[in-house]
Amino acid sequence: MPNFSLRSIFFSNPDGEDGGASLCRVDHFARADYFDGAMQKLIIIFILIAGALTPIAHGSVALSALDQYLVAHGYAGAQFIQFQNTYRLPISANGKVGDLTIDTGAPSSIIYTKSLNKFGLTYKDSGVAVHGVFGKGSENFGITSIPTLTMGNCTLLNVKAAVVSAPGGVGIYQNYGASDGLFGLREMVRYGAVLDLANHLLLVHPGGPAREVSPGIRSLLTRQGYTAVDLEIAAGHLKVAAVVNGAPCRLLVDTGAFLTTLDQQFARTARIGGFNSGLYAHGFGTKARPVQVSHFPEFKIGGFTIKNASVAISDLDPELLGKTEKSHVAGLLGAEYLGLHGGVIDLNSLTLYLRPQAKP
Repeated sequence: MPNFSLRSIFFSNPDGEDGGASLCRVDHFARADYFDGAMQKLIIIFILIAGALTPIAHGSVALSALDQYLVAHGYAGAQFIQFQNTYRLPISANGKVGDLTIDTGAPSSIIYTKSLNKFGLTYKDSGVAVHGVFGKGSENFGITSIPTLTMGNCTLLNVKAAVVSAPGGVGIYQNYGASDGLFGLREMVRYGAVLDLANHLLLVHPGGPAREVSPGIRSLLTRQGYTAVDLEIAAGHLKVAAVVNGAPCRLLVDTGAFLTTLDQQFARTARIGGFNSGLYAHGFGTKARPVQVSHFPEFKIGGFTIKNASVAISDLDPELLGKTEKSHVAGLLGAEYLGLHGGVIDLNSLTLYLRPQAKP
């Protein structure tokens, strides 16, 4: 069965106010079932443009040593905007501008139902129920195809995406406007993406995964004080080993989750307690859930240690977390810690890089 499960969550308070150097064209050939996981052959037209990346968003991109290294190895880049704990990628779909939230917690990209007309898209019903972090809803996913999707100086052709209603918790987006959907993990993996949160760049390789760049990435970042943390992909989701207050677990690496969130049952196992926050967490397809907040002395992500940590706690869906499986997860590693620690995600080598938080 296609994997349409979505882990990302969004936060609001009850009244809906705020909660806390190349051009590439890639043709995804039509196929009977885009979500069957089979990799299709690609037609790639790659035109190298000398010099820096095309100016986008708020002006020219100042490339870091990492980004210069990747551009020199054939990568194209798209600048994104950080708004609170969300990463918004300006795009053009069929010539209509919008933006997608960069979401490593979404197995595939998504266009929200409300944005279909804006982009001139239609969809068909998949017959598969929306399954969010709090359980299954009554709505089915749709499937659509985006003829042209441009981000930065990279254009993808005939991109398949799921269609679903936007989650209810849009309070955190009100000042900037609601997103048109999610840019998901499948497309990032397909193009060997390197997600540079510190410098607000999504870099993709038009020829697909480029494992040869990974040793150079590791060398550059470890010299800058980063710690390398191993990742894995299982059932369409990105996972990392962690230790919460001495209790080992696995977490989903989810740039679409506003806050790091642990399942209530695991929180009891880790003995971290919690207090009511007054916030509600919204997932796809289900009603909002109340959220507690917990503080504890130590949070480890692989070999990287965060002292005096804080997380959100809520009642997450057991099936979606895979509690019947050996590799089940205890929650979501969200955007706040990934951003605070200058996260870089290399999907070629499946490595997360984190560094100590800069002192004010």
